[in-house]
Amino acid sequence: MKPPIPSKWSCLMAAALAAASWTALTANAAAADNPATQLYLVGVGPGDPDLATLRAIRVMKKADLVFCSPAIREKFAEYLQGKEVIGDYGRLFPYYGKDPAALEGEQRAEAERLAARRKEFIAKVRGAVAQKKTVAILDNGDPLIYGPWEWCLEEFEDLHPQVVPGLSCFNAGNAALGKGVTTSDRTKSVILTAADWPGKTDTIDKLSAFGSTMVLFTMKAEFKDFIQKLLVRYPPETPVAIVVHAGYEGRERIIRGALGTILKEVGDDRLPFEYLIYVGDFLSHRYNKASAVANE
Repeated sequence: MKPPIPSKWSCLMAAALAAASWTALTANAAAADNPATQLYLVGVGPGDPDLATLRAIRVMKKADLVFCSPAIREKFAEYLQGKEVIGDYGRLFPYYGKDPAALEGEQRAEAERLAARRKEFIAKVRGAVAQKKTVAILDNGDPLIYGPWEWCLEEFEDLHPQVVPGLSCFNAGNAALGKGVTTSDRTKSVILTAADWPGKTDTIDKLSAFGSTMVLFTMKAEFKDFIQKLLVRYPPETPVAIVVHAGYEGRERIIRGALGTILKEVGDDRLPFEYLIYVGDFLSHRYNKASAVANE
């Protein structure tokens, strides 16, 4: 007797079951490759709280344990109510990955102190994750643009941390200036840099040689020192702008001038901990409207 010929309906059912099985297998494999995240490094943006992303706020709401500065805690108080918030582990990155025993004097003492603090912090994070808690580390701006918490991604690599990107003060500064930082007559390139670190004293001088637009993250650095280093390569007439309190709608301000005269323009003004210096002819760029119309 010949076996019965499968009906069209049974063939469709078999195909559907096979597809469902395959989907389940691939989903399980994906879950194994991408374990559920319990640790987040969250950029909350610069300035006012309304510059934080919806994703950042969503993570804040679901977190059980939050590490952040007192200023961030106050700024996002409505989302952090009822949560365990710890704010005394703010600056742990110096000397990370270095053996304090290889240092001497004050450096060794500071490295040992920070190593002890890091050990406490690491234990708190791992303990919370072991208890199935969701942990969020909140950082200003974007956490991977000169962010002090970047080291956590390496330290907790086995916990599969997830980064929630945020607006950088660089983005807020661009908006304040109302200028396209990649639009100028000389260059379409932008260099982001910061103060020289120990052992490196000519970074700004070398980068200035390219003549690109440059944006300097100052972070308590000496303003006069920045300007003097920039003047080594840039002409004194090069446009410069200082954006103070980028992202704060009621406090944001801009000081404009040229490299050769900006020290006089700033005068005795006390600049805040963080301000941005923009250098480049994009600051004075104007579109040639007549040429643009003629070329259409």
